[in-house]
Amino acid sequence: MNLKRILAGAIAALFMGVLGQGGAVAADLVLPSEVAATHWKTDYMNQFADGVAKRTNGALNVKVFPAGQLYNDQDALAALGTGAVHMVWPVAVRVESVEPRTGIINLPFAVSDEMMTNHCFAEGITALMSDYVEPRNLKILGFLRTADLFFVFRDRDVQKMEDLKGAKIRVTGGKVFQETMKSLQVSPVSMAASEMSTALGQGAIDGVYTSPAGWAEMIGMTGKYAWYVPGFTLSTYAIVVDKGWHEGLPEAQRKAISDTISEISARQWKEVAAADQKLVAKMVAQGAVFRTASQEEAKRWRQLAKNNEGLFSEKYPEPLQQLNALEKKCVGGD
Repeated sequence: MNLKRILAGAIAALFMGVLGQGGAVAADLVLPSEVAATHWKTDYMNQFADGVAKRTNGALNVKVFPAGQLYNDQDALAALGTGAVHMVWPVAVRVESVEPRTGIINLPFAVSDEMMTNHCFAEGITALMSDYVEPRNLKILGFLRTADLFFVFRDRDVQKMEDLKGAKIRVTGGKVFQETMKSLQVSPVSMAASEMSTALGQGAIDGVYTSPAGWAEMIGMTGKYAWYVPGFTLSTYAIVVDKGWHEGLPEAQRKAISDTISEISARQWKEVAAADQKLVAKMVAQGAVFRTASQEEAKRWRQLAKNNEGLFSEKYPEPLQQLNALEKKCVGGD
């Protein structure tokens, strides 16, 4: 592992330029990612690179390293501040391992598409989450949409909460995700995404908590049945930057970064939501069953969410208060 870190740092240094040749070190932004070069997240990263280059006339050069070429997202987060990495776009649950209070955004029904496409709320939640991590020399510049997650099963046609009882389900994420599954009397299982389809087909697990892309592109008809509670878990990517490095940039370059993120996020939420709908329709057309919770059933899930909020607020009361106040201010929540 140490050798891998050394090699990754050396590769990054080569791309960062040579000090003494016009001070090129500060001109590069190293952005690693664990997802494949063909994943839509990489496409948005490349759009970010192009946008920053245009806004700075090439003065700030974003270097995207997909498919774990340098680091996976968790290790990249740890490398922020070393000079080898300047920015990471991990799923927000990864940030929870750095600062537990950020787990507030991972609670059931914590955020919605309506909230995150509301400029006031989006700016507020970004500032709030950033405040939590800034003492660790990190800064959050924004959030992008990952997916509205749901359950996928091989042979379990779930139609109500009780149908999940006793199921072994592959999940990703931090403590909040794990506790949410346990509250459903589900046994959460951690495993690599590359293994979940085989594990499901062989019966090692009963289901997977995943995205439309995970269902359509990785699991396929091995998972014939899907159960969806709208808004139960809207997963996000956090755009995290090395705070000290970011503050050391010229103001024009910092503005170029923030303006590019704003331009991308304004449309990314809608584009990804539309793409997810197409993937679900594709699976249904192949014979899969996609069930959506009724309004009455969804109310039961919201009550479960309230219970989970209570457990979280016992440890971290301030984040929930701040999130509720932000929703009331920007969206008019009760």
